Amino acid sequence: MLARWTDPFLFVVVLGTGILLILTGLLMVVGCGGKNPYEANSFERAFYFYEKHKYHDAVQALEIFVRQNPTDSLAAKAQYFKAVSYVEIKEYPLAIVEFQILRKDFPTSEYVEDSYFQEGVAHLEQVGQVERDITAAYDARAVFNRLLIQYPDSQHSTEAKDYLRKISDLIVLKRMKAADVYRHLGRLDAVNLVLEQTLVQETQSSLLDEVLFRLAQNAEKRYLPQDALEAYERLLNEYPESRRAGKAKSRLKKLKKAQEQ
Repeated sequence: MLARWTDPFLFVVVLGTGILLILTGLLMVVGCGGKNPYEANSFERAFYFYEKHKYHDAVQALEIFVRQNPTDSLAAKAQYFKAVSYVEIKEYPLAIVEFQILRKDFPTSEYVEDSYFQEGVAHLEQVGQVERDITAAYDARAVFNRLLIQYPDSQHSTEAKDYLRKISDLIVLKRMKAADVYRHLGRLDAVNLVLEQTLVQETQSSLLDEVLFRLAQNAEKRYLPQDALEAYERLLNEYPESRRAGKAKSRLKKLKKAQEQ
């Protein structure tokens, strides 16, 4: 005898089985959609991982492709995106090495220009606070300068110049910290030397008005009013909008008045 649908128990079993089959089918579809559809060791397979933001997988797959196909027309592109994948997972030292390998092994690649910029950024990402080592900032500056020399019309020229200004500001802050230490130790000649060297070496910085102001103050403490006067005048002439302008005018006025007496 055929079971009737009015049987509650049978209805629940059949309904449950149907739902299970539907869910299983959906899971299979989702699972298939998440798999890499391209053949092993192909560039397409490696780049698929990159586009899906699976950067660890991308690094491995791109490495395999470049190693097995060093003369392929896509080898340089694979090398570039391997480096970029390292950037994405914040493995900056490894990214820097891979960008350098790109330029060494594929010097005529269209990705060389961009590799300089990306390497410079990777260096900067390793820079800590002012109190810490800023060697990476100097490395970044060298790379950005090389980019601007080799590619003066680079699409990254504006950004690179902005980064160079920020790097110079960072270095100036670091040197002013050193000058503060010397001042606390009473070594005013060392303060003067650090600040004067900073003015000469960090011409791209936006903080040179502050350096001049501190240089003038230090000259006053060293009882060198003429040196102080010249520093204040330079600050006002070159940086009239400086936040230190008002104070500089006041000190300059007092120094000139003292000279007249």
